[in-house]
Amino acid sequence: MDAAASTIIQCQWCGKGKSSTQRILACTRCFSVGYCSKECQKADWKGKEGVDGHKLRCKPTNSTTIPCNTTTTTVRLEVKRGNENRWDDVGPINLVTDNIASISLDSANNTTTGHHNHTTPTFPNSECTDSDSRRKELPSRTQRLLGPQSAHTYNYQHSHDGVDENLLIFFHGAGDSHLPYSALGQKMQLPQTAILSLGASLSLNLSSEYYNAPHNLSSKFVELPFDLGYTWFEELDYEFTGEPLPKDHPRRLKSLKRALDLLELIVCSLTGINDANHKDVSESTTWIPERIFLFGFSAGGSLAMEMCRMWMNAGRLPLGGAICVAGGIQTEMKLLGMTKSNRQSKPTDVLIIAGEIDEAYPKESALLSKQLYQPSNVQLHFQKGKGHSMIGSKDEMQLIMEFLSKRLVRRLVSMEGLSI
Repeated sequence: MDAAASTIIQCQWCGKGKSSTQRILACTRCFSVGYCSKECQKADWKGKEGVDGHKLRCKPTNSTTIPCNTTTTTVRLEVKRGNENRWDDVGPINLVTDNIASISLDSANNTTTGHHNHTTPTFPNSECTDSDSRRKELPSRTQRLLGPQSAHTYNYQHSHDGVDENLLIFFHGAGDSHLPYSALGQKMQLPQTAILSLGASLSLNLSSEYYNAPHNLSSKFVELPFDLGYTWFEELDYEFTGEPLPKDHPRRLKSLKRALDLLELIVCSLTGINDANHKDVSESTTWIPERIFLFGFSAGGSLAMEMCRMWMNAGRLPLGGAICVAGGIQTEMKLLGMTKSNRQSKPTDVLIIAGEIDEAYPKESALLSKQLYQPSNVQLHFQKGKGHSMIGSKDEMQLIMEFLSKRLVRRLVSMEGLSI
């Protein structure tokens, strides 16, 4: 810690003094002033009429330079339980740190207030620039592909902590809306994870030549009859009988392949893959594959797992992980016109949660999904007493949090919030 910072005893803006119940946080750029709250810091940064703001006076010191090299360690992922003022520890989480030489990560206590006790980080003398904000908007290419955001198509939300290091994409079940899944993503409050909830009502803009869309690819998924909503592909005979289509039925296979082609375009746009223009491809505007996670229910779960297999077969770096609830792969690759590629990469890890009494996706189907993928990369859980439904128990949510905690990446942003 800068020696000057330790002498700051009151808020630069409101004058509130440091006490046993009031922390004063240093400006992490100059360490010459401190604040009792973010609101005071923002107010002083802009200044007021006749008084220059701190923005014009703030000068970085050697102790606030940000190292260029990065290393990886782990901390624990904690999740808040309802309205209780406690946090449960659910497992390790990858942490990207800016070459901090010494840091203590205390994860032994399972009922903390959500903060870890750190030793003072020390930095080398190398310097590099860093953005004041880690928030990401959807890449412009993705925005053009998806079209305007609306309640009928998709919803994108920044991480609750303002750092969009990871991206979790939701896929709803047949006839559902993407909105409840968007709300679920918010409630999960995953650290440094933005949420993208997609609706099968999407109509993609395939007019741009660099999307590399297959020839004559339809831009839409499947609209259900009788105003029942939308789904990703045809699982049932929506035209005549209303009964489930055989897994090798041409209509089912054709619609599933179309859905996968459309989803591949979306995920590629988020990672910058196949972007011929390379104008908006950088870590600050896209996500690398290992930081993109998929979460699907029923038909959405099947689509998510099929996407992981298609992604692997294309020889790409694996995604961060996929969570499939009451759904998974049910089709051999050759039936979708795919052959095993010599370029196959490491598979994406998949968690399947199935109900013990689910008649739509029974135990046999879940075991088949594991067998049709890479069995060693599939974690399979059968929930006692559960039918064909979304997650509805603490055990299921705990399982999901543990799965994510081992794969999400967390970036330690400079020395923000340093208590002095």
